Amino acid sequence: MNRKTETADFPYMDRPMWLYSRSSDKRMFVLIQQMRNLLEEANHREYTVVGTSQDMGTGRSMARMGLKQMMRSVQGGFVRAVLVRDLTRLSHDPAILIPILEFLQDHGAVLLCTQCDVSYVLYVKGLSQALYQRAASKGLGLPWKIK
Repeated sequence: MNRKTETADFPYMDRPMWLYSRSSDKRMFVLIQQMRNLLEEANHREYTVVGTSQDMGTGRSMARMGLKQMMRSVQGGFVRAVLVRDLTRLSHDPAILIPILEFLQDHGAVLLCTQCDVSYVLYVKGLSQALYQRAASKGLGLPWKIK
């Protein structure tokens, strides 16, 4: 595979990337393995990783140290993309997930998942339309695409 093809297959290579993992499993190994998988994927895709954070616990709250670290880096302009295993690592709860996606949208950051298609999962859960409407009304990009 040549460099031009790889770039087409793995967009956002030029964006500083943050890796975020979360697990409610009590075994630390699960969280470590999740981050290891993200690091391997980022390396494979040749992403520029500028930071990582993890949370051990549920995604039922935005009061998570690792999530806050990621959000501070996005807000500060140091990070333009976030890589997670899937949307559930941010939260299972739409009342938590949507504000996180809106935050990324407001700051021009894109969310990438290694295990799912973000736009498809949001569509299936009935959450994508609100983000499309928000993007159109505010002139923003979608949190899974660069404007």
